[in-house]
Amino acid sequence: MTPPADDITGLLVDSANGFIAEHYGSRPPRLAIAEPQRVDRDLWRQMAELGWLGLLVPEHHGGAGLTAVEAAALAEALGRGLVPEPVVAAALLPGALLAHCSDGCAAAERLAAAILGGERTVALAWQEGPGGLDIPLPATTLTAGRLRGDKCFVPAVEDDSLLVVSASAGGDTLLALVDADAPGVTLTPQAGGLTALAAVSFADTPVAAESVLLRGDSAHLALARALETGRVAGAAQLAGLASGVLAKTIAYVNERVQFERPIGSFQSVQHRCVDQRTAVLLANASWRHAARAWASDPDSPATLAAISAAKARCGDTALTAARTAVQLHGAMGFTEETGIGPYLRGAMQLAGWLGTATAHRRRFLALNPER
Repeated sequence: MTPPADDITGLLVDSANGFIAEHYGSRPPRLAIAEPQRVDRDLWRQMAELGWLGLLVPEHHGGAGLTAVEAAALAEALGRGLVPEPVVAAALLPGALLAHCSDGCAAAERLAAAILGGERTVALAWQEGPGGLDIPLPATTLTAGRLRGDKCFVPAVEDDSLLVVSASAGGDTLLALVDADAPGVTLTPQAGGLTALAAVSFADTPVAAESVLLRGDSAHLALARALETGRVAGAAQLAGLASGVLAKTIAYVNERVQFERPIGSFQSVQHRCVDQRTAVLLANASWRHAARAWASDPDSPATLAAISAAKARCGDTALTAARTAVQLHGAMGFTEETGIGPYLRGAMQLAGWLGTATAHRRRFLALNPER
C-alpha cells in the first residue's frame, strides 16, 4: 500500500536532509564567480539512485510519478542546503514533460532513461529572449529534419547533455531531443549563481523524426505546465535558501561579540532577524499553497495566481534575507570566507529564473483584476 502523501513528503525531506548534511555540510559552497558551475557527476548519480531525479517522471516510464507537492518539498531542502546540483532545472522540469507523452513514444523513453540514469544532465532549451512569462511560437525552426535557431539562459548544459528543444514546424510548436554534442550545436556557457547557464545555437543540426517528443497543442501544454511546475519548485528553493542564510546569520550574531556582548543581544539586530523569520514563514506558506493548488487544479486561474504570488514573495524574501546577512556580518559579509556571498548570488539567479517578481506580480494582477 502506498503511504499517504504527507508521509512520502516527510520521508523525502528526511532523506534529503541526511544526504545534504553528509555530502555538503562540511564542504565550502561550490559557487564559482568567474567560471561556469559544473555538476558533480558522482553526487548526481547518487541523487538518481535516491529517486530524486525521477520524482516527476510517470510510473509507466520508470519514475516515482509524484506531484509538485513532493517536488517542492525536496527543492526547499536543496535551497536550505545551498545545493548547487540542478535538480529542479535538469530533472524535475524535463520529468514533468513526460506526463504528456503517450506510451510507446521512443523519444519519451529516451528522455526518461536520461533523467533516471543520472549519467548526464537534461536541459530544457525553450527561452529565446529575456523577460515575459508567455510562451510564443519559437523562432527556432525545424525544417526538413534540420534545426536552426538560438536559445538563451539554458540551465545545466554540459558537453554530453541531452537537450529538450522547443521549435516551430509548419506553424506548430514541437519539442525535440538533441544531443549537446550533435553536429551544428554550439554551447556558450556563462557563470551563474547556483547553476551555470548557456547560450545554445543550432546551425542545421540534424533531428530525426523519432526524436520529436511532442507536437502541436500537446507540446505547448506540456511546456507550459513544466514551467509552472518549475516555478513552484523554484519558489520553494528560494524559501529554503532564505531559511538557510537566516540560520547562518542567527548563528553568527550570537557568536560575534561587540562592546563585550554578542551583537545578537542588541534589539535592532533582534528585530531584523525576527522580521526575516516572519518573512520566511510567509514564504513557506505561499509555496505550499501554490504546490497544493497546482497538484489539484492546474487549469484554474486562481492556481496560476497562487504560483505567481509564491514566486514573487519567495524571490523577494531570499534576496532580502541574503542582503540582510551581508549587512549583519559587517565587513566580513563581503568576503568569500563567510559563505554568505554564494547565498546572495544564488538568490539573485533564482529570483529571476522563470520570471522576475515584477513579471509575476503583473500576472497576479491580471488574474485578479478586482485587486
